[in-house]
Amino acid sequence: MISPVQSISIRLIILLASLNALVAAAIDMYLPAYPAIGADLQISAGQVQQTLTVFLVGLAVGQGVYGPMLDRYGRRRPLLVGVLLFVLGSALAALTQSFELLLLARFIQALGAAAGSVTPRAIIADTCDVDTAARAFSMLMQVMMIAPITAPLIGSATLLFGPWQLIFWVLAIAGVIAGLASWRMLPETLPPEKRLPISVRNILRNYFKLLAHPRFMLFTLASSFTVGALFTYINNSPFVFIQQYQLSPNQYSLIFAACASAMILTGQINLRLLRLYKPLQVLYMGLAGLIGASGTLGFLVMLELADVWSYAVILGLGLSMLGMITGNLTAVTMGYARQFAGIASSLMGMLQFLLAGLFGTLVNLTPTSLLTLPVAMTGFGLAAFILCYLASRAPLRG
Repeated sequence: MISPVQSISIRLIILLASLNALVAAAIDMYLPAYPAIGADLQISAGQVQQTLTVFLVGLAVGQGVYGPMLDRYGRRRPLLVGVLLFVLGSALAALTQSFELLLLARFIQALGAAAGSVTPRAIIADTCDVDTAARAFSMLMQVMMIAPITAPLIGSATLLFGPWQLIFWVLAIAGVIAGLASWRMLPETLPPEKRLPISVRNILRNYFKLLAHPRFMLFTLASSFTVGALFTYINNSPFVFIQQYQLSPNQYSLIFAACASAMILTGQINLRLLRLYKPLQVLYMGLAGLIGASGTLGFLVMLELADVWSYAVILGLGLSMLGMITGNLTAVTMGYARQFAGIASSLMGMLQFLLAGLFGTLVNLTPTSLLTLPVAMTGFGLAAFILCYLASRAPLRG
């Protein structure tokens, strides 16, 4: 591991963000093709949604696989293997004519995309101290947020030129470009003498060390609740704006893009705040903003005072706080596991997707209404705030 530094190149940030954005692109770009996929494969809407569920399962599994590989083989080789899997999965999805094969293709695609999620966290943990990592993760998120802004628009535009399979060819090409860029520009940040041998015993021992680390686990659980808030928004916002408020899909896409843009703006504010405050302090500010905005929205809905635009603006304000939460929370969490950053990044990501998926499922079991989204986001924000408070006062070791 190289010595922690107090700066990181913009070029590396852009590359790492592009790799991380493969996940968002693979989720958001094909959403406009849902009806076309259902009609072409003659499957129900619920079955089409399973293609997203299996992708999230693949991400969780992939997060667990790449951690030990990153700590054994360095950062470059596992990442390049993952990008290759992403390309192969995308190509298989583009060629498939059956629902079952599409599920398999999405799982393979997710296994590959997981490398683009795990590796950047490990590289930043290798090269940056906690304060610098917070700024780096914030910049990474801002660049990465371009994907959810543009991906649905690119997907819709692609459907104008061909069938839904063309979207997956576009994703395959994006994977090839990311792989070539990584081959040429991605540095190896874990020298051979710092690498850990792969054995079931060693892997389990390192995982148990992290599971027994109070601060790492409490901050990781807090991050799962913030990811859960984001997933709840993604799953429930179409119902709110298209079904309840009767907006068109295009109008909803603009609101979706505006919320993502707000996160980028807040990320810029976050970078300025980090010049004055510690990452944990800015994290508390962001969580307070998320709780305050979501709680206010819930109060207005109960009073029947929330029209579509007030709902969208206040919801966007709450979501924008993720620009002050995600990067700082990731930096603080990874700061407690620098000695095996690969496995730590893997465990953090795996728990985020598994727990956030569980939280989202529990939310979906409740009756859906305009209150569902603000109540869930308020609850998730409160849980994250309490866990961060407990983590900051927990012992350094179990």
